[in-house]
Amino acid sequence: MATATTKTTTPKATTGAGVKKAGRPIKRKNNNARVAMVKMQTFFKENRSKYKDLDFKEQQKALGKDWKASKENPKNSA
Repeated sequence: MATATTKTTTPKATTGAGVKKAGRPIKRKNNNARVAMVKMQTFFKENRSKYKDLDFKEQQKALGKDWKASKENPKNSA
């Protein structure tokens, strides 16, 4: 039987030739939306004690109603 020898190949050098495809553009979030979200979360945190007798889901609904009518909501100030 012949002995099996492993053959090592040298890696090919990469050339800069060819057309490079552009990557996907980075999607940026609207900063106003981020600020509004922070304000809403702060509002919910401050007013959660008003609805401590309700379960979490009901609290969220009640706080959402209050938030929609609140003067702290950026949509209401526009």
